[in-house]
Amino acid sequence: MNHLINSLTRLSANAALSVEPKSGQLIKGKVIQLLQDNNVVVNIGRKSVEALVNQPLIKGSSYLFQVEKEEPDLVLRAVSLSEARSGPLNLASLLKQIGVQPYQHNVSFMKAIMDLNVPIHNKDLAKAFGLIQSSDNQRQAREIVLHMLSRRMPVQSSVYAALTAKYTVEFTQALSAVEHQLGGKTLSSNDEKIRTMVQTLRGEQKSHSENRVFKRFKTEAANGSKATFELFKSAGIIDAKHTLTSFKEHWSQQNPTMDRFPFTNERVAGSLQQLLQKQLPLSPSENQIIRQWVHTAKKLNSLWTQQPSNTDFSMLSRQTRTRWTETFRKIVEQKMMERITPHLQESTKQFIDQAVPLLREEGIERNPFTRNAFSSFLSDIQNLMAKQLPAKQQNLLIHSLQSLSESIPISAKDRMWLQMKTIMNEIGYNDEHVLAKLSQRTDALPQPDHTLKSLLLKGLSEGSEVKAETANRLINFINGTQLASFSDHSQTLQIALQFPGDFIGALKDVHMNMEGRKNDDGQIDSDYCHVMFYLHLSQLEETIIDLNIVERRVSVVIYNDNPEVEKLFKPYQEKLEEGLANAGYDLNSIKARVIREASRTSDSSKQKVVEEGVDVRI
Repeated sequence: MNHLINSLTRLSANAALSVEPKSGQLIKGKVIQLLQDNNVVVNIGRKSVEALVNQPLIKGSSYLFQVEKEEPDLVLRAVSLSEARSGPLNLASLLKQIGVQPYQHNVSFMKAIMDLNVPIHNKDLAKAFGLIQSSDNQRQAREIVLHMLSRRMPVQSSVYAALTAKYTVEFTQALSAVEHQLGGKTLSSNDEKIRTMVQTLRGEQKSHSENRVFKRFKTEAANGSKATFELFKSAGIIDAKHTLTSFKEHWSQQNPTMDRFPFTNERVAGSLQQLLQKQLPLSPSENQIIRQWVHTAKKLNSLWTQQPSNTDFSMLSRQTRTRWTETFRKIVEQKMMERITPHLQESTKQFIDQAVPLLREEGIERNPFTRNAFSSFLSDIQNLMAKQLPAKQQNLLIHSLQSLSESIPISAKDRMWLQMKTIMNEIGYNDEHVLAKLSQRTDALPQPDHTLKSLLLKGLSEGSEVKAETANRLINFINGTQLASFSDHSQTLQIALQFPGDFIGALKDVHMNMEGRKNDDGQIDSDYCHVMFYLHLSQLEETIIDLNIVERRVSVVIYNDNPEVEKLFKPYQEKLEEGLANAGYDLNSIKARVIREASRTSDSSKQKVVEEGVDVRI
């Protein structure tokens, strides 16, 4: 755990800081120029500022400053030199000012805070030491507080409790404790939802779980809500001509009590599965580029149908053709086409092959296809894009399929993917974001309880069979994961996630770390990124999977103490290549390494994997 916090602290400390000094803050700076009338230029957080000081300072020396005034001029007071010869004594004096005993471990910790080069108020310093002094494990507390300060988090007991839970609580154990307290009892509606959700998150398939989909569908229909209704129309389960009112009338004619679906669970599950398979692995900006391409294609098709039958492509508007071709070029060069192609008809794939010569400048006047072929291509890709669901509908689709997964044959891979998506959607990581957006709408209704965190919070306020200590432990874990799992810097992102290990038969939680540069959407660029999984499996025990992705080429290294592990995954290599190809990736290599050998190797990149990749997640 200490390795984790230290590594994250280093990551945050190494990021370029955008420091805007505020009155009362303590901040470390270096004097780089002496001006007239007690003015100096100070380097603070990789930014140079001019300030007025009230005592002589030495050029080239570093000081701990307190911001006394921001406007009209920045006024700084040097609290201490941060040089080694005088730092400890001055830091001890500063500790006394905030009511902390200048013991050696407190002075050392104060120096560690100053070395972060982040601004901090005296009152926050006092709170930080208060959190440490109240902890039963002060060494651990110092690491967590240092992490809070390095990430510029509020120095509050709630934040500290959340991070402590994140680094000391196993997700699997926290869920198990909640389920245990709800077992064998008559439960309230809210507690029943909590138990069902916990079972879902742990991958415990219960019989008749499809009833949850039916109950939601019937409740929404009664309330006039169209979410599930529209999802079923997108999947072709309900005829596109139906409105919600006409469908309810049709349903009641077939089944006056409306106590069951007017279609089988197998049909619902199968149709939803097909709809999920049609969802393209594209980012929002990539999705928009495809839609622009389709829009330009519609213009071209409209122009073409108005021309005589012997008109060819090269005779259409050059400007519109160029716009269509340039968008097509972008789609091909950014490897979006590789991800779209598996979802297209064979005739459309042939059309794409014929259109590729247009990407060469000299080929723009050529006529590689007929009007009928272009119309067929447009129809196919329009149908595909029409099946793309917005984020909320995708979440509902995944939730419904997870509940109905017993009604359809589903591969272990797809079941695991559904489980991971369900975990991300239903834990409550996005609750605050949703509430913030709802608060901006004057017509917004209260958000219904739909995540584990919101249900646990409701139970705390209204009463629950889940003990307050148990509920708070899990809530703190969820909050701590939100706080600690996302590091956003100017050019890069790091995301660290944790899943309960039950659904893959792991003895402990599954940890995943993903880092890479940002794409145009501000998300991790999936063409260039690094992903690591840390597992503790029942048979293979400690296992690390390291994926390095460069230009959508994937190199995989599996670390395990079993020297025979390579023989175990070799039979699955072909399936891995096929699966990656369907997602638009190529398998570059797959290798096995013994963990203990990897930790002793002199190769710096391997050493980094073990020391910063493995220990970070332990």
